[in-house]
Amino acid sequence: MTRPGPDRTALLDALAAHVLAHGLNSASLRPLGAAAGTSDRMLIYHFGSKDGLIAALLRHLADRMQAGLSTALPPGPFASEGALLRAVVALMRSPPFRPYVRVWFDIVSAAAQGQAAHRVAGHEILGLYSDWIAARHPGGPDAAPRLLALVEGILLMDALGQSTLADAAIAAAGD
Repeated sequence: MTRPGPDRTALLDALAAHVLAHGLNSASLRPLGAAAGTSDRMLIYHFGSKDGLIAALLRHLADRMQAGLSTALPPGPFASEGALLRAVVALMRSPPFRPYVRVWFDIVSAAAQGQAAHRVAGHEILGLYSDWIAARHPGGPDAAPRLLALVEGILLMDALGQSTLADAAIAAAGD
């Protein structure tokens, strides 16, 4: 009698935990398989290819992050763009969300280097994040891209050890 293997969601949960702890750029099939309690071959079996695995994993991570963000900041317009900016940046700087930011920069880096699966996933994740911001922005959906660019720039400054510049950008946003 054969033992049933883990279901796809259980695999994705285990892979997500591994990637959030260790980053995406260093993830290869063997360590991912080990983290999920299976083999690299079984991952290919479940997801069809490494690109299929990465796409499913990134979508899973995006869904988890969006659920966490929505719990932390329910929909509805904030009093001002500055208030929303401060709330979003504080959330992204918090321990539960820092690993997601790191993985996001891994995705952006791989996409910039021509990795098609990362580019597609990044495009999808950016759309989800933009919609999430639009649902909270006092200026509506048309104002969301500006705030999204500000948040991304601030997080990039933080990643480069320039939190003082990032804080100055937040302060310049006003209320």
